[in-house]
Amino acid sequence: MGRMRRSKHFILGVVAKGDDHVRVTRGERYTVAGGTKESHEQVADFVAEIDKEYVKDPPQTDGERRMIVHEAARKTGMLGKK
Repeated sequence: MGRMRRSKHFILGVVAKGDDHVRVTRGERYTVAGGTKESHEQVADFVAEIDKEYVKDPPQTDGERRMIVHEAARKTGMLGKK
């Protein structure tokens, strides 16, 4: 029997709303680029939360991935904003 491979992930966050300042935040498995100071920080927190959960308990199904993203959005205040 072959070994089970642990899935690898990389997350890229691109914030369309921005100003003239170049912002890039890098983690070991993610990069966030663009945005205003506020929007960049919010997306960076969101992506970092997703990454943390993926490392702690890698999702095996689309449903698990959706739950992680939804919970990260709730934790970082991204739900309910327009």
